[in-house]
Amino acid sequence: MELINELLNTTINSFDFGYCVTVNVLTYIIIKTITDIIGKDVKKWQKRCILLISIILVSSIYFIVGTDTKLLLNSSILAPICWSWIFRPIFKYFGLDYKKINNTLQ
Repeated sequence: MELINELLNTTINSFDFGYCVTVNVLTYIIIKTITDIIGKDVKKWQKRCILLISIILVSSIYFIVGTDTKLLLNSSILAPICWSWIFRPIFKYFGLDYKKINNTLQ
């Protein structure tokens, strides 16, 4: 039981979940803004580039503040996984999607 607790503590301390949320929210805002401006969907490769830009921006701020580089690297890897496996299924369950929200507001 103590081994499991140690493993969980090490895992939790190896990632910054606030970082993951920040990267995903920033990516969402940028994609939604671009979609609103150009009036058509952003392609998958463009979304990945936007995610990479978001990771670089947020990581730069975290690095300047003094966050550990290893923690930033781990969290950068976890950010897209959090979106695909955690946040996106929750949004889909509640029927939320930036395309649907955009169409509802217009």
